[in-house]
Amino acid sequence: MTKLTAFVIIISLRIMYHPYPVQPDGMLPFASPVPNHEFSLASPLSTTTLSVLPARLLRIEGSIIDHKVILNWVVGENETADQFEVEKSTDGKNFIMAALVFGTDKRESDNYQFYEKAGNQKVSYRIKLINKNRKTEYSPVVEINPNA
Repeated sequence: MTKLTAFVIIISLRIMYHPYPVQPDGMLPFASPVPNHEFSLASPLSTTTLSVLPARLLRIEGSIIDHKVILNWVVGENETADQFEVEKSTDGKNFIMAALVFGTDKRESDNYQFYEKAGNQKVSYRIKLINKNRKTEYSPVVEINPNA
């Protein structure tokens, strides 16, 4: 490595990792002042409101149709849902992820569906709802028994 290359690397690292001193007026160097404006998320002229409630599972149903297990679920406050993990278990206790379903940004409520080939044994399913704020909720367990 030449002296010039080493010098350029040292200067680059110094610039990247050196914190800028804060000026007496609270501004960073090279920052342009921004007028102090106050704003709100819902102006008096606005008729829309932002939903801050977490998504919630309203209903889950399961059935076997044409040798397929079909799970349908409905979500309220859907716009705050990020994704759904469909989990299944053959013993009703130990669940593994069978699928990942991404949420839509549809407002209010939305319907979702998962399906897979039905086997010969009883299988339990549940939905793990993961909100955009990373909080989770589990649905009730739905048992599918092809022999019933």
